[in-house]
Amino acid sequence: MFVCFAPLYFVYGSVVPRDFSLFERLMSLLYAVFFILFLPFFAAYRSKVWINWGLASYGILIYLPIFLYPAEELISGSDPKVTKVLLALVLRGIYGMMQAPFAALSTLIGDKAASGLVYWIFPLALFWPFVLKVIRFYRRAYLSEQLNPMPKVKPVAAAAHSGPAVKPEVLGTVITAPVVAASPDEVTGKAVLSQNSANKEKESESTEALPEEKKEEAIPLAAPEPSEALKEPEAVPLAAIMPEDAVGELGEGDKKEPDVIELAAPAPAVAPAIAPVEEPGESGSGTVIELGAPSPSPEKDGDVENGNDTL
Repeated sequence: MFVCFAPLYFVYGSVVPRDFSLFERLMSLLYAVFFILFLPFFAAYRSKVWINWGLASYGILIYLPIFLYPAEELISGSDPKVTKVLLALVLRGIYGMMQAPFAALSTLIGDKAASGLVYWIFPLALFWPFVLKVIRFYRRAYLSEQLNPMPKVKPVAAAAHSGPAVKPEVLGTVITAPVVAASPDEVTGKAVLSQNSANKEKESESTEALPEEKKEEAIPLAAPEPSEALKEPEAVPLAAIMPEDAVGELGEGDKKEPDVIELAAPAPAVAPAIAPVEEPGESGSGTVIELGAPSPSPEKDGDVENGNDTL
């Protein structure tokens, strides 16, 4: 409607001054607010990406005359090329179509500011989708962290003296008590505990590094052997006691295995019995006390007989 039913105000390279009606001014203000401020933001907020891509495609047309318009010498010479002239006409029409809706705003903000509004369509159509996507990403990350909190990682030194494992909180709205700052005594106590645990770990590592000591074998203790005096006497064969001559007198046919004589402790000596003495005058002679002769002992030349002493 702006292009077909109203003369152009902004042409390529110049301005054709004219008056604007009230209806044209209202429509220019509505067009600028809707296509520059409202539509790019609303389409990005409602995730209507195709609207933003359409606005970006429309807004990039204003940049084509700046980069593709041919030089004036190629279209104003005596023999200009047809392709260059047609390209210049197409680019002039694009420029006039893009600038016509903002022409009436020149009475409010000036010609330079009004002709520069059309260049904001393309960047704003790409800016709002990108910004809202980043905001949504961080908002979702924040909400997921609040709904599913993870326990904080504790250092190794403090974990040795910590209490039971921290259980994950219940999903949903969780109200926790305010955290109170630790006192200086608690801070120093935790530091001492961590230092002691570190020292214990170093001592355990040093003891593990030392070679294992050989264990001494246990020597079983047995009961002491009985002394020789308490042992039972061993059996001594007779041949070991008898002289060789006595053994030779025995006949060869009568040879038998010598009897074993067990040696035992000597029997206690018993005093000989003394008969009572009769008084003189009684019948018979006086009482005779016979003393037994000692047992014969063998000698080299033979047995020696000793008479019995008679008293």
